[in-house]
Amino acid sequence: MAIDQFIPEVWSAGVTQEFLANQVVIPTLGTAYTGDATAGSTVHIINATTPTISDYSASRTISPEALADTEVQLSIDQEKAFSVNVDDVDRVQASSEFGPWVASAGRALAQDAESYVLNTAMLVGATNSNPTDIVVNSAETALTAVRTMRTDMSNAKVPASDRYLVVSPDFADYLIQGLDDVSVAGQDSELRNGVIGRLYGFTVLESPLLDYSGNTNGAMAYHKDMVAFVAQVERVESLRNQTKFADIVRGLLVYGAKTIKSDAVYRYYSG
Repeated sequence: MAIDQFIPEVWSAGVTQEFLANQVVIPTLGTAYTGDATAGSTVHIINATTPTISDYSASRTISPEALADTEVQLSIDQEKAFSVNVDDVDRVQASSEFGPWVASAGRALAQDAESYVLNTAMLVGATNSNPTDIVVNSAETALTAVRTMRTDMSNAKVPASDRYLVVSPDFADYLIQGLDDVSVAGQDSELRNGVIGRLYGFTVLESPLLDYSGNTNGAMAYHKDMVAFVAQVERVESLRNQTKFADIVRGLLVYGAKTIKSDAVYRYYSG
C-alpha cells in the first residue's frame, strides 16, 4: 500500500517539535547563527578583539590602532537519520496514530544532538577547572567545584548574566545533599522538592548524557552566547519497502555545534 496521504511537511514539523521539546541543554545555547543548515556548510563567527584604552587628557592626542579579529568556524557536519517501517500507514495516519513514531524520532535525535554538544563541542573547547583531579564524592566537594568554576568565569570577565551549569545525576545528588541551607538553596520549596534551580549565579540543569571518557561524575559551566548550535531537519520522505508489506518513513537531520570562547566554558570532572 502506498502512502497516498503522506504529508512530508506535517511529519517534518512533528519531528522538529519533538526534537525541540526533548532538549535540555541546547535551548540554552546561542542561536544567533541559525540560518540555512546544510550538511557540509560552515558558519564563520568573528570574535572582535578589545581595543586598548588610553589616557586622553594628558596629551589630547590619540593614535588609532588596527582592530584584529579571530575567526571561529562552526561546521555543520553532523548528519543523523532515522528510518522506520510502518505497516498500513494510511490507516495509522487516518486515525492520528503517527504520534508515537514522531515522538520516538524526536527523542532519539534530541539525545544524539545533546550528547554531541556536551561531550564533543563543549568538552573539547572547555577549560579544565579541575587540573589537579580533585575527587567529587561529597556535598562539600561538589559545592566547592561549582564555586571554583564560578571564580574561573569571573576572573575571565564572563558576564554574570546567562550563566548555566549542567551536571550529571551523581553530581546533582551531591549538590542536593549540600542544599540544606535556604540562604544557599534560595527557597525552602526547592529544598523540599530536591530542585537545584539557581546556585551561585548559575541556572542549573541536569543531564545523564555527560560523559568525559567514561567519567559520568562531572559538571560543565558555560555562558549562553559562547556555545553555538545550528540544526535543521533537512528532509522527511516516504517510500515502499521492497522486501515486506510495509512503507518506509525516513528523515535526515543536519547540525553543528562549537565552543566560541574557551574561557567562557569550564568543565569539572571528578578525579
